Amino acid sequence: MKKILMLCSVLVCFMAVSCEKANIPDTPEYDKTDILSFDIYDKGKNDVAQGEPVIDTATGNITLTVSKGTDLSALFAICTLSSGATLQPALGGYQDWSAGTRHFTVVSASGKRSKSWTITLDIAAE
Repeated sequence: MKKILMLCSVLVCFMAVSCEKANIPDTPEYDKTDILSFDIYDKGKNDVAQGEPVIDTATGNITLTVSKGTDLSALFAICTLSSGATLQPALGGYQDWSAGTRHFTVVSASGKRSKSWTITLDIAAE
């Protein structure tokens, strides 16, 4: 019985040590706060973007032209972020873009940096 108790104690110690976070040094690729790509779809799952978005990483602005007649009240947006980064508020499901402009924050994977982003949808003239 003592051997089983000792073995269990050793296993618990190993599991506790294995759950420890490793001291990983900061690396530049995990400290970025960029939006690398952006696209948007309507409820019919049609890509409503006309052309590629203009992504200005220096200013944190994205401009995308959408088709004339697009219902901005229910659009599904997707984006690609820097490795491990997160977007706040998150994109998910159909959202109301009627204002034409929305503001987001990208937080780096390290959590040490953040950057404000503005995404603007322009309606195509034709």
